[in-house]
Amino acid sequence: MNSEFMLRGANGMDSRDFSNALDRLGARRSLVADAYFMRVSLTVMEENLFPALDLMVQMIRKPDFPVDAMEAVRSLCQQELSGLEDDPSHLCMIRLDEIRLPRPFDRHGMGTEESLAAATRDQLVSHQQRLARPSGSIMAAAGAVNHEEIRTFLESRLEDWSGEGELPKAEASSIGGEVRIERATSQTHLAMGFDAPLASDPDSLPFRAATAILGGGASSRLFLEVRERRGLAYSVGARYEPGFALGTSTISAGTTPERIQETMDCIEGVLADIEKGFTEEEVNRIRTQLRSGSLMQMEHGPARARQLAVDQFRLGRPRSLEDMLTEFENLDADIVNEVCQRRMNDDWRARATRSIVGPAT
Repeated sequence: MNSEFMLRGANGMDSRDFSNALDRLGARRSLVADAYFMRVSLTVMEENLFPALDLMVQMIRKPDFPVDAMEAVRSLCQQELSGLEDDPSHLCMIRLDEIRLPRPFDRHGMGTEESLAAATRDQLVSHQQRLARPSGSIMAAAGAVNHEEIRTFLESRLEDWSGEGELPKAEASSIGGEVRIERATSQTHLAMGFDAPLASDPDSLPFRAATAILGGGASSRLFLEVRERRGLAYSVGARYEPGFALGTSTISAGTTPERIQETMDCIEGVLADIEKGFTEEEVNRIRTQLRSGSLMQMEHGPARARQLAVDQFRLGRPRSLEDMLTEFENLDADIVNEVCQRRMNDDWRARATRSIVGPAT
């Protein structure tokens, strides 16, 4: 709710005035509640950078949280939550996180019906004041920017800002196992969760390459076997998220209710084949794809800024483009296969969690 409230005015400006001030600067903005941070994004022309930054500082430090907006904010959040029923694939992923991640990481940013109904303005204000602190906050910028000018500007606006925010920590073990949610849909959605290396782990890049070979596109093993050869699923893929305290690997698929078991069996077979190793040709192909993808992504200013911030948080330092590309140079089949033997073996598959959304079978 805080991410919605923060755009409702700041430092004496009401919601309309604040929005108009950003619009006059041509500023595109967004606020997203992540597991660790409230992520504030701003895209603006070079000549309007500092006025836009000033408004962003006001929004973070002095949001108004107008009393008369409370019910409108609550209603919007409730509508977003109820929209999960119209997006079974998203619902499937949320339910997977609830059983594979420990508290409080098992929660998602949309909240619950009970928490949204019970929330008060005073609680939201207190939460904002407790967490919006300079120590632990990260600011990254990319594009036509001057580091020293931005630092000088922010120091002048934030010199009286103090305090330290708290990072969440795992409080208990995850539930694990399998969850099935019965819904009257024409498709069945499957998500499988696995352990994965942290971003700071040396195994991270080989694991990323292995995941891409496994399910990273139309030439991946899962796509070719499950969709193309067997025709079991209209969509199937794998992704790896190298986190700060928790790494996750996910396989997802969309199929018909009567073929869900066959689809799961086929995926299990593809996973078992990992033990035979990946070929040099597969690793070379995916290394080229990952390298070129990194290059193209870094040409996009907002993506580059986000990557800098993520690196600072997860690794303790921002990586240059040269640093990122150099990481791929020594990646070969021997390295990838060695990591797979240790991290994607029988025990790894046995610990998998599953979420299934669809009709009863």
